[in-house]
Amino acid sequence: MNQKVKIHKDDNVEVLAGKDKGKRGSVVRVFEKNGKVRVLVSGVNLVKKAIKRRSQQEAGGIAEIEAPLDISNVGLVCKKCGRPVKVGYKLDGDKKIRVCRKCGETL
Repeated sequence: MNQKVKIHKDDNVEVLAGKDKGKRGSVVRVFEKNGKVRVLVSGVNLVKKAIKRRSQQEAGGIAEIEAPLDISNVGLVCKKCGRPVKVGYKLDGDKKIRVCRKCGETL
């Protein structure tokens, strides 16, 4: 089940479903494992995690970290439309470029 990943690192995305629905951020990292694709979005899906004290100087406690979201729950935001859109492809010579399906703008 090898699917084409249409969202890349540093893309601006909006969360479409879940507790952070409507929030926007940029993609920090894309994870691909066992046919499932997940994305880490900055400032979105914050979870609390217990951190163990490693040394005398480094404090332990509870920290908030970003957890990955499923790629189906985020949508790429078009610069021209200003809202989440589906991604299409166009051939520009021998290069394949991503375009907005609504307005045709290059993403």
